Amino acid sequence: GKKVVMDCVDLKKDVIEYCSGVATRLNYEGLNFVAGDIRDFPIRRTPDLTVSLHACDIATDIVIAKGIDSESKVILSTPCCHHEMMHQLKPQGTFTDFLLEHSILKQKLADAATDALRCKVLEINGYDVTALELIDPEETPKNVLLRGIKRRTLDEARTKKLKNEYTTICKTLGIHPYLWDEYVK
Repeated sequence: GKKVVMDCVDLKKDVIEYCSGVATRLNYEGLNFVAGDIRDFPIRRTPDLTVSLHACDIATDIVIAKGIDSESKVILSTPCCHHEMMHQLKPQGTFTDFLLEHSILKQKLADAATDALRCKVLEINGYDVTALELIDPEETPKNVLLRGIKRRTLDEARTKKLKNEYTTICKTLGIHPYLWDEYVK
């Protein structure tokens, strides 16, 4: 019973056509389906909610960046694969060497570290963040939900501390994540 204005953006034209067709058949109004790159989608208003559903690799980061740039009140993200960090991961020191000996363990480390750094980026940019289990792990291994709720005020000392933590973590892991340059420095 609520009026909704929702922009839905996806690179896959067939997905957009299918979703648009479903919305038309159900007589849903206020839904705008766009086939294209979210980076090119213009920010027209401050959204109440920005959502990323199983966006692969840095696509999750791109949606998080769009949510931050638009000052979205809430950002929800269910990350998918984490290839960026898998290819960069070269920790400085030996404390994680034992995890890198086996590909599956390296992947799990990359998954957890990527999502933890995404949480930190959201915190740096004024969001209170929680990482939650989305659904039962028996249903899907991709079951993490990152939830960021925009704070009313920023604490500059806290932000500086978070930026230092982020930078230290990235240097220790030998990585340079997509969101670092614009959303941390």
